Amino acid sequence: MAWSDAERDVAVPHRIALRLAEGGGGLHYAWTGRALSSGTLDIDHLFPWSAWPCGDLWNLLPAHRAVNQRLKRDRLPSAAALGRAGERIVDWWRAAYLPPGDLLLPARFGHEARASLPGLRADAAEVCEPERVFAAVGQQRMRLRHDQQVPEWTA
Repeated sequence: MAWSDAERDVAVPHRIALRLAEGGGGLHYAWTGRALSSGTLDIDHLFPWSAWPCGDLWNLLPAHRAVNQRLKRDRLPSAAALGRAGERIVDWWRAAYLPPGDLLLPARFGHEARASLPGLRADAAEVCEPERVFAAVGQQRMRLRHDQQVPEWTA
């Protein structure tokens, strides 16, 4: 048996973010609200890949390339930063992964969130409400901070 390494695949959120940025819908950096363009766009792992290699949709957010690669890097957002960004994160999830009429992305979003975040019913068939997913993200953030002592970042 061989242990397979997780892969960093950000193609789906990157494609969606580009479509939103170029379609005039407005795309903003979740942590600061700063406007993003195709030239500044990067995809951030809400929880750093180095601490928790998770490529689930809920963990992937549009980011400003310079901030993501130079400042946030492998740090965990502080509780305050997460709280300030909450509405923007939920708005991103709704626009990117929970669009009306799409069946596949909402199902994937919900399945991944229920499989990896605490407090979400694993047997639920309905789409996960983004506010409940965000609450579970807050619980998981506390676990990572406490158990792994991941350094924090404040936007």
